Amino acid sequence: MIPDRSFTIPKLASGFEADITLPGSKSIALRQLAISALVNGVSRITGVPKCDDTDAMIECLQVLGVGVEQHNDMTIVSGPMNFGTSPVTLNPRMSGASTRLLIALAALRTGSTRIDGHASLRVRTNAPLFDVLRQHGCAVDSDAGTLPATIHGSLNVQGALHIDGSLSSQYITALMIIAPVLAIRHNKPAQTLHIKGDLVSRPYLDITLNEMRKRSVQGMWNDQTTLEIPAAEYPSGDSSVEGDASAASYFSALATLHAGTITLTNLDSGSVQGDYGFCDVMEGLGAKISRAGSTCIQGPEQLEPLAQINMQTMPDVALTLIAMSPLLSAPIEITGLQSLHHKECDRLECPATELRAMGVGLQTTQSTITVVPLGNKLPTNHCLTTYHDHRMAMAFATLGSAYGTLSVDDKQVVNKTYPEFWRDYARLAQ
Repeated sequence: MIPDRSFTIPKLASGFEADITLPGSKSIALRQLAISALVNGVSRITGVPKCDDTDAMIECLQVLGVGVEQHNDMTIVSGPMNFGTSPVTLNPRMSGASTRLLIALAALRTGSTRIDGHASLRVRTNAPLFDVLRQHGCAVDSDAGTLPATIHGSLNVQGALHIDGSLSSQYITALMIIAPVLAIRHNKPAQTLHIKGDLVSRPYLDITLNEMRKRSVQGMWNDQTTLEIPAAEYPSGDSSVEGDASAASYFSALATLHAGTITLTNLDSGSVQGDYGFCDVMEGLGAKISRAGSTCIQGPEQLEPLAQINMQTMPDVALTLIAMSPLLSAPIEITGLQSLHHKECDRLECPATELRAMGVGLQTTQSTITVVPLGNKLPTNHCLTTYHDHRMAMAFATLGSAYGTLSVDDKQVVNKTYPEFWRDYARLAQ
């Protein structure tokens, strides 16, 4: 018998106060783990979050011959990975970001690397990254650019790399991280990456550059579509992972909606995570934000209207804004959402389907959604389909918090990135 994982989101009263320590940024942690796999020595990383995505990445690195030990808040990584001829099979489970990084690492090997994961991962395309590998000497066995896939290396890059940036920045990040190694292998002073198409999510590439700088590799933008990564060996040493700005969006939204006060203890104005800009969005709705040393969000007594906003640079938190929109004071049009179709689920049409089932008025296009607030109308009682997407559950906690009648079909889906989410949420109800 399959256990019932459904869970009704508790209603929150207004005016709560709480300090929340966020899990470490998954995006930063995965980048640091991938970089550490290329280090000829020991890397010590503090703040790697304990969740399904990082567990999957660590297991895959161990299959690649990387030593990984976890001691409380420190992860010790002993590299480098095995670049040899032995065939290996990797299972990144449901982690799209890990998959893209592992594809790039696999392209450095001379042997074959088979990558496969959860059914939800198999429907997500990796075609732009596979195309680059094929253009530079790798053979890739894949149906329609999806998993399962087998990469036969290794990459032979004499000139620049050209990558489509219109679907996901993760393909570019994967190439950026291996670029210093490629340059050394081919006796070049630097590896150039040219980005084709309409670049989505540039802030995530700036995160990658920042994490590489922490490891002494000084990549830079030559212009809006060209990156230059110098030939370099990543050194051993220490690095740290700050709080996850994507996870911060849920608590920023809850404080804003309920005139609450939440202090995020491990995130402040020094963050380079693009999703930290969600605080600016909440200010647009009337919240007061302090960013010195920590981030404190004080929700307004009355929400301000926000007629339109472009979320192209913050796609992972656009879903939070969509989910909370029925509670706003006026209709909102959210634009720049074209990349949401290619996430763990279709994060534009899936939330639209769930909102319609609750009686919320809305319209969507390929890149926008317009939502009409519920006002005094109560939503239809509903069990939210999460589509195996952790962010569907956490984002819709913002809407469920106002009524206590919305449930999610799988409470444990949040384990992908934030296993303690419901515990931290419950602290707001105390």
